[in-house]
Amino acid sequence: MPLNEDTKKYFTRYSKFYLQDDDVCWRVEAVDWISTPGILEIAAVEYYANETEDDIEHGLVGGLVVKDIPDNTDRVNRLIAGDVFIKPKRFYTYTYTGLDREGTWEIDNKLPIEYTTNNNTITLKWVGNYSGQFDLKFKDLTKTIVVESLF
Repeated sequence: MPLNEDTKKYFTRYSKFYLQDDDVCWRVEAVDWISTPGILEIAAVEYYANETEDDIEHGLVGGLVVKDIPDNTDRVNRLIAGDVFIKPKRFYTYTYTGLDREGTWEIDNKLPIEYTTNNNTITLKWVGNYSGQFDLKFKDLTKTIVVESLF
């Protein structure tokens, strides 16, 4: 298939997919974007279809999973800018955008989070391999962050 940002991002090792008009689920075992310039080659094996999570009828992996969006108000999302859903092992930056920028960031120290702060900005990384959620606080505002599965 053609090599572009979308195909390279989607087809990673162990990602699952369905072919059009086929009920068979496939899992990527290897990815090669180096051998042939402009072409993304994958090696995939037949994999089990997860009937409780996959929308097999429409060929969508995880299509039946409904993600709950945390009950964050518009005000909190506007004043603490940054992602609600994050992945482990990646850096994310959050910025307080209000007028009065005096305050401190608060995170539960028992959680597997590494972070650095710079005035009204915090950069953090969930260092655990598992999913979860935590509250990120600045002044009287609390933003709930959901850590999705690594896979």
